[in-house]
Amino acid sequence: MDTRAEIVKQYFQLSDLASNDSQALSAIISLFSTKAVVKSANGMTVETPTGIARFFENFFKDNQELRHLCHVVATKNGYQAEWAVAGRKQTGRLFAFHGTDTYTFDQNNKISFLQVVIDA
Repeated sequence: MDTRAEIVKQYFQLSDLASNDSQALSAIISLFSTKAVVKSANGMTVETPTGIARFFENFFKDNQELRHLCHVVATKNGYQAEWAVAGRKQTGRLFAFHGTDTYTFDQNNKISFLQVVIDA
């Protein structure tokens, strides 16, 4: 079993719960290194533990319901996940996206880098 690929899959499983489950939200945040960098699809870069926690708190507050499918592969420098998501915004608006996440990990199997790209 590839531990890091399983962590990426866990990230998506927890993402489907975190809008309505504070334990799932905390578990997502705990997947990240204290030195992690997150580059969101909207161009925001977050580089501190407090910033990452706030980013995910706001993300799951805005996105009230999510359903992900993902395919994770190891790459030369880390991991990549192709994903599709359908969801419901806090306003009630429905949406669907397809994209790719890129991950690297530290020596403790914590996510040290995440970049999210939504296909145009």
